Amino acid sequence: MKMSEKLRLFALTICVVAMLGSCASGPKVRVVQMENKGTATGANAPAWINIYIEKGISAVQALPQFKDKYCIIGEETGVNKQFVLAWADNFSAQQRIGAMLRTNIQTKYQATVNAQAESTGVGTSGQGQNAASGDYQQEIESSINSVVNVSYSGAQLEANWWVLQRRYDPDQKDVYNDEYIAYVLYTIPKAELNRQVASALETSVSKDSMLYDVTIKLAQDILLNGLGDIPPAVEAEAESATASSTEDESK
Repeated sequence: MKMSEKLRLFALTICVVAMLGSCASGPKVRVVQMENKGTATGANAPAWINIYIEKGISAVQALPQFKDKYCIIGEETGVNKQFVLAWADNFSAQQRIGAMLRTNIQTKYQATVNAQAESTGVGTSGQGQNAASGDYQQEIESSINSVVNVSYSGAQLEANWWVLQRRYDPDQKDVYNDEYIAYVLYTIPKAELNRQVASALETSVSKDSMLYDVTIKLAQDILLNGLGDIPPAVEAEAESATASSTEDESK
């Protein structure tokens, strides 16, 4: 056997051993559902729950019944059933809408600013490529904050669900972790939220602002074409911090 062939065979052997070692040492985790909201009555999980768990919120949003609505889904995990059910009862659709709008509108602002800078070869205020930063960026943040802090109406609770699931190693079945997960689904008519967001944008900047033309254009686009895809599983930092604090206190 030639030396080069021996080297290739040796290298292949090393790779196979490494992969087998990785598989052998890697954790074996299985998840099984122990109970859910419908267990006592024999009710099956609603379709949106299974779709959300398997494919995410975008797939839920694509369901025919939500064609003209935005879907807002909240999810919370905890070891205490009372905690996650209380969280579901107190879920803030308003806060989630605000978090969604912050991400969505920030992206739209940046896309508009970048497109304008590329088409003109200069920044949007005519002060060079850095015009989209500094004071201009501060105005964007100020406008976004104004939009996020508006109280939006029209959100309706569609459904909620909870499950109890167990995570365990099949080789050590007496070692496991049980956790409850609560899900909440709210919807809001697209036309209604589009109108409210567009109005909030239009009033977020003054006419002498360097951001005025961009903002009005953005508001018109949202009014006509909507917000587009809603970012999946957007979490408000304040909500996450509050939930963690509440869970610690409940233990």
